[in-house]
Amino acid sequence: GVGARVCAGMSLTSEEVNFLIYRYLLESGFIHSAFAFGHESLIVKSSIDGSKVVPGALISFIQKGLQFVEIEAHVNGDGTETVCDGSFSAVEPHTCNIKSKKRIFD
Repeated sequence: GVGARVCAGMSLTSEEVNFLIYRYLLESGFIHSAFAFGHESLIVKSSIDGSKVVPGALISFIQKGLQFVEIEAHVNGDGTETVCDGSFSAVEPHTCNIKSKKRIFD
């Protein structure tokens, strides 16, 4: 069977979220906003080693989250997948345009 593995230490702290936002602002050229946010959030005093954080990390996490939401919306409890051509967005609700249903595992 297929088993789900969950990392026991999986968590996301507010310091990590703030750091990812700070890095996103810098990477996107919002230097003044990054400066203000960095000081207001105290992320400039963080112990996070920025050299270990890959560029584009915030966008990557958001994209993976959207992929998970898409999978969650289309995988049914009976082992079928709802095939849909509706798009997913971080800012708009998903409207499922069902094309068909198919078995995931045979």
